[in-house]
Amino acid sequence: MLLNYTLPEAEAAAAEKALRGEEILYCLPYDLTADQRFTEGVLVITDTRLIALSGGRVDMIQPVRELSGVCCGELNSSGMLEADVGGEPKPIVFFTMEHMARYAMAERIITDLIEGRKPKAVSVDDEKKCPICGRPYIRNTRICRNCSDRMGVLKRIWKISRPCWGMYGILLLLFWLNSAVMLLSPVVSKHLINDVLVHKGAGAELLPMLLWLVVLTGLCSLATTLVGAGREVVSAKASNLLVRDLRNDIYKKVQSMPLGYIEEKQAGDLMHRINGDTGRIQRFIQNVAVQAVNEVCLFIGVGIVVVAYNPFMAMLIMIPIPFALFFTNYIRNTVRQRYHRQWRWMDKLTDALNNVLNGIKVVKVFGQEEREIEHFDSVASSVRDTTCKVEKYVYTVFPIARFLIGFGSYFVTLYGGSMVLGHAMDLGSLMQFSTYAGYLYSRLDWFSMLPRHVSEAITSAQRVFEVMDEDPIPEPEATADAGDIYGDIKFDDVTFGYKSYKSVLKNIDLDVKKGEMIGLVGHSGAGKSTMINLLMRLYRADEGDIKIDGNSIESYGLADYKNRLGVVLQESYLFSGSIINNIRYARPEASDDECIRAAKIANAHEFILGLPDGYDTYVGEKGQRLSGGERQRISIARAVLSDPKIMILDEATASVDTETEQQIQQALSRIIQGRTTFAIAHRLSTLKNANRLVVLEEGRIAEIGSHNELMEKDGIYASLVKAQRTMTALSVAIDAEGGGGPRGGSGPGGRGPGGPPR
Repeated sequence: MLLNYTLPEAEAAAAEKALRGEEILYCLPYDLTADQRFTEGVLVITDTRLIALSGGRVDMIQPVRELSGVCCGELNSSGMLEADVGGEPKPIVFFTMEHMARYAMAERIITDLIEGRKPKAVSVDDEKKCPICGRPYIRNTRICRNCSDRMGVLKRIWKISRPCWGMYGILLLLFWLNSAVMLLSPVVSKHLINDVLVHKGAGAELLPMLLWLVVLTGLCSLATTLVGAGREVVSAKASNLLVRDLRNDIYKKVQSMPLGYIEEKQAGDLMHRINGDTGRIQRFIQNVAVQAVNEVCLFIGVGIVVVAYNPFMAMLIMIPIPFALFFTNYIRNTVRQRYHRQWRWMDKLTDALNNVLNGIKVVKVFGQEEREIEHFDSVASSVRDTTCKVEKYVYTVFPIARFLIGFGSYFVTLYGGSMVLGHAMDLGSLMQFSTYAGYLYSRLDWFSMLPRHVSEAITSAQRVFEVMDEDPIPEPEATADAGDIYGDIKFDDVTFGYKSYKSVLKNIDLDVKKGEMIGLVGHSGAGKSTMINLLMRLYRADEGDIKIDGNSIESYGLADYKNRLGVVLQESYLFSGSIINNIRYARPEASDDECIRAAKIANAHEFILGLPDGYDTYVGEKGQRLSGGERQRISIARAVLSDPKIMILDEATASVDTETEQQIQQALSRIIQGRTTFAIAHRLSTLKNANRLVVLEEGRIAEIGSHNELMEKDGIYASLVKAQRTMTALSVAIDAEGGGGPRGGSGPGGRGPGGPPR
């Protein structure tokens, strides 16, 4: 986020006098006055003061030492940075919602200054605007309509097709051969007309020539067919090779990007780029780019022939071409913009379909089929309307362009016909020239549609290259050996927010010794999952550091470090395939015996043997053929397979019944022995045996201690335990009153006692 704007000239002069030699730490724009009128101003932040400037004058100077606090607040349709000065609120600046995130970051910066800390916020010019023209990028992209280098994109497509250049060389030879055959065909037709057909009374002596010319015509047609077939085969092979490599590259890039980047994108958008956009690039190369070479070769060849044959008639052919080219160039940008809009709706359609298919059970449970049908129909209708508008425009303007291009044929027919009537040209020559003119017009007609194909390919290529050009956060060089991890963990003044301007964790300090079990407790949104996300290196701390055995967590190689982690999440995700392959996912080289040993530790071995195919049982998509408890135990087996030094348990028993929870707890009690463990559980009773409980409140550590210590303290943790006990007692009373037995099962996919999957 950009936090240090360049001061305008007038404000820079005013600031120089007010600063008195102080260094500007941050400089932020604001665009509203107190009475909500538009203005252009800047807020300068130094170590000791806040200075508001506008119109070349100083509007306010506020010493930081007088502030008790600062808050970025939202008004009806704008924002305000407000300070607490001696217990009284004081507005600092007002701004439109465009700057809300920026001033939320300013709140953190000024708070650090008030509390005597040096602000660590870094100004990064990542504005979603084109650096060349300053216009906003196309939504959800980094593509500028005004400045996108279309030729650069085409050159890049050509560059990445380097592995196929040999096949393209073969294609070029086939194109030349095809052009030569097509140029020869009208010559044969000319002789057929002049030397045979116009001689009506010639008799049988012309039959051999007729036969020879017909055979030659057939051979030309056969050669064109064979060359075309060879061309299609080589072209398909080259384009499929290219698109395979392109899909692999973009998929690897997505895998290398941080989780935050992937979460910001819609699943449908990424799927569309990997499949849909690369498919369009493939079709462009196979059906357009390759064909373009043939069209150019033939156009040049025919152009040379018609000019040499009859320059005046060639000029008649060319008369409408400049007008047609001007027209197609004029509509090109409009076509490209309409395709951008169409594919944004296609992304939404793909995403809507993906969401429903992934959550189909929820849809069925709540009986929301009609609602989802209506929603999908609404998005599909928008896709239909946008596509119809694009196609209507394309199929309206391009036929006009084709008509303009072919208008010269009327001049050729008129002039050539008059020459035939005046015996200045024979009929065969006119037919030959008309055929060549038809070749030219066909090429120009094809070229008139080229802007549409090019716009489609460039748009798709830009979307693909946008992902490929994203800069992943570089992993630092590994300086410590993850194989030597002992298990001591230290959170050293860690601050982090999923949005850089909004901290979820604030100044976390925590020392954990090897073998300790730490329970993370707190209300929803307190930062429990965020702590383990940082420990799993799914994100990087904004400030501070996490140290493992005294080494920064970043000093370990990422893959090696994650091999030392065992993770069991609330959502036990299994991949389509067999049970043993799901267990082996954590360590692909593991033997069957090692997988079975892990399953025994996880209390999964007995139920697996009870399945028809044992460890080779197919679990279905997301493990849907197994109950929630069975999936969770397989997840535990997967986690312990690599003998991790650090275990992370995130609500590992949240969605199972009491009996299954006991089995899982038995498994967990075995696997945490001798391992440093972080556990989150919604049932606080399961954390009683933790060495220490860390209670989080609004991103800060509020309490630390054992269960007994925190209960004696009678603070946040004690209130949570009491509230949960009350809810449990109430639930038991309701069950008893209703005559219901103990609740069991684990959802629609669960098992009854000893029974088959339900």
